[in-house]
Amino acid sequence: MMIGCRKMALVSLSLMLLIGINIVTAFASSAANTVKCFSDGGSNIICIAHRGDWHSFPENSVEAINAALECDAVSIDIKLTSDNKPILMADSTVDRMCVDSDGKPVSGEISTFSLSKIKELYLREENGGSNKSKTEYRVPELSEIYSVANGKAAIMLNVSEDDFKAVYDYVNALNKLDETIFRIDAKNSTIIELTSKLENVTATGKYQGNIIFFATSAAESSFENGINTVELGSANSYGVIFKNSVMKHFANGKRAMVSMVNGNSGERADSESGWDDLISRGYSIIETDYSTELNNYLNKLEDAKTELEKNIDLYADTDLAPFTSDTEDDFSDALENATMLISKPSSLSDITDASSALKTAYSSLTVGEKKIVTLKFEFTVGKLIVAVFFAAAVTAATLYFRAKKQDAYEPDED
Repeated sequence: MMIGCRKMALVSLSLMLLIGINIVTAFASSAANTVKCFSDGGSNIICIAHRGDWHSFPENSVEAINAALECDAVSIDIKLTSDNKPILMADSTVDRMCVDSDGKPVSGEISTFSLSKIKELYLREENGGSNKSKTEYRVPELSEIYSVANGKAAIMLNVSEDDFKAVYDYVNALNKLDETIFRIDAKNSTIIELTSKLENVTATGKYQGNIIFFATSAAESSFENGINTVELGSANSYGVIFKNSVMKHFANGKRAMVSMVNGNSGERADSESGWDDLISRGYSIIETDYSTELNNYLNKLEDAKTELEKNIDLYADTDLAPFTSDTEDDFSDALENATMLISKPSSLSDITDASSALKTAYSSLTVGEKKIVTLKFEFTVGKLIVAVFFAAAVTAATLYFRAKKQDAYEPDED
């Protein structure tokens, strides 16, 4: 019965903490709240749309970003023009994505174009290439993205090591640091060095590989320097970054991020099965090329969580006194597991399994006598000798104090 009471108390405390967190975060804008979650954690799964909805519009275009604002964040690629203006472009050249006003291919390093010259170009369809046609959409300057996003989704900036400071200063001048996550293409130690010198910067750490020491070292050094989200990646499906030996380090407000678009998700598909598997392993931030589908998955996940929360509320006050110890323990374990999953990032399969287990455990509660727990003592020669000596010592002490007591009451003879 004491076990059941302790677990019921744990359930109540976890639910109160969850309600408190939701009340606090409700007052922040969507973008600012997402950025805060990169630093402070949370129980939500974060969806990042890679270059916006590039299936419908050119990648990294205003229109693609606008079409993906239902996501928590949008990742965009930043390059600097010759006049030091940040524009959206993944490559260092305009070749793949741009054509002139007649639809003819253009070529050249972005760093050789001024902003005004870049603005004369047109974007190709989707993710570009020589087989994609000209559109009416143009290459945007970074400020345009913040205007269209309007605080609805956070902006993740993919920037080079060399361009980071200039882009940081640009975003700071726009007063948009609270809506921005910096994803710097550099070694983890360099990321720490660059960001530690600046104020109000939210960035991701980074480790790509399959060596446990380097993975855990990157995570711990990031955490020690105020970077609480680390992007991990490996082409190995069974790599250590997908195992608990690494993922156990991501607790207490720390987050692991994975990209489904760069071949480093362990060959997992950018689909519901891949997302569910990675979330169940501990990843809570996912970059995807299929943001609509991921959002649909996350909506199903929230519905499943809501249903599980209702069942927790329904069963939390169950009086376990009439039930047998074994069925009581099974129910208490199922209730504790369900409450734990609600309070941390959890996959849809984890939540649905927990909900099913809780219902089954509740329906299986059986009225009957409590089991009497007896302690078994196994006799050995050593234990027997100790017991004999202990009994002898107790007997000797008893006789000694009895004699002392008797002497105290006998009168002195004159």
